[in-house]
Amino acid sequence: MKPKKIIFSIILILLVTIGITFGIVHQNQVKAERIAQERRKTDDKNLKVATAAITTAYQTRADQAIKKAETALSKLSKHQKTNQTKLTTKLTQLKGFLKQISNVNDSLAKATQSKSEQDIKATQALINQETDDYLKTDQTTAQNKLNALIAQIAKEKAEAKSKSEAQAQQAVSEASQQADHTTEVSDYQTYVEAPQGAYQTSDRANSTLAPQQNYQTPAQNSDNNGNASGITDSPGGTDGYQPWGEWQSSNGNASGITDSPGCWDTPNNSGIVWDH
Repeated sequence: MKPKKIIFSIILILLVTIGITFGIVHQNQVKAERIAQERRKTDDKNLKVATAAITTAYQTRADQAIKKAETALSKLSKHQKTNQTKLTTKLTQLKGFLKQISNVNDSLAKATQSKSEQDIKATQALINQETDDYLKTDQTTAQNKLNALIAQIAKEKAEAKSKSEAQAQQAVSEASQQADHTTEVSDYQTYVEAPQGAYQTSDRANSTLAPQQNYQTPAQNSDNNGNASGITDSPGGTDGYQPWGEWQSSNGNASGITDSPGCWDTPNNSGIVWDH
């Protein structure tokens, strides 16, 4: 075989070998690129899913949404380490926010139940720690609830104080009325019982002295006519005062008037019963 033919054959073999090798390398490169592209697509998709899950968790604050976000973060590849760390931090921050909200709500419920100054101060301190913009609405809501609780406690204390003062005033008034009533009853008993006793005594005295009330001792009177009987039309004014015993020895009349014409005032007329 001629040397030229041998050289040509060798060159041809080398070219074929190089071509095959190049083709294989190219194919591998194409395949690798395709795999890389698919991986990038998957990574991009997973990143979008994880990001959306974090957003949903922030919006809903639901436990299920948070678990879904954690699952999405776990699917991020090692090539997405930076994004994975960033989103994980954001999700951890959300959990911290929710813990703050829960602590405020629990403290507020405790303060509402106990209404103690200590629990109210503790709740206020927790509310003051809600400084992130994400918690702005929660802070305002919790503060309004706490303010309403403080106002309610103040109102209840004022009402209790007013009620206590009213009860004390009522007790004083009732005691005063009771004292006045006791005094009135005592005065009434004194008025009723004491006069009745005196009245009854007077009745007994009157019943004893009743027969004597028809008799009155003749008054010693000396009028212008100079008579003692007080009869102004007695003629001559000669009926001078005489003792009872001497009336029987006068001109036969019962009154003792000596100048009574005709002796008309007989013992029956004078109402004097004579002993025979």
